[in-house]
Amino acid sequence: MSKSSEQSASEPAELVASTGYLLARLGMESRRLWGQMLADFGLTPHDFGVLMMLGRVDSASQQQLGQLVGVDPRNLVALVDALEARQLVRRQPDPTDRRRYAVALTRAGRRMLNKLTRAGEQVEQELLRDLTDEERASLHRVLARLFESRVTGSS
Repeated sequence: MSKSSEQSASEPAELVASTGYLLARLGMESRRLWGQMLADFGLTPHDFGVLMMLGRVDSASQQQLGQLVGVDPRNLVALVDALEARQLVRRQPDPTDRRRYAVALTRAGRRMLNKLTRAGEQVEQELLRDLTDEERASLHRVLARLFESRVTGSS
């Protein structure tokens, strides 16, 4: 018996009939897989968020970075310290304000980001392995639409 058959057999039918419940359970499984992948690299989800955002914006003040990744700037200091100790990010004087420092990826940080991107694709493949390409595309379209309307508020 497959893992999904065993799991659905242990889940009450009323819960499995609920789309919200299925989304929540799959979200938990996705977080578990992502958390394990990040732990394999010695990183946390917040570390991943910082690296991803810096890969996108190149450089940001700690305050800006905190806002972008949803971490209080006071808590971000320890996060950046740890990433800097691993030589994944560096602090440099902010060219627009000498009182601040900007945080940017190092070469090692960019390499790590590339590894994380590939590993994340593998996690996604694992999570969606039982779906056809067409089903994956359809699922993505529906989720993107829900994301647009519920999270970004731009429906």
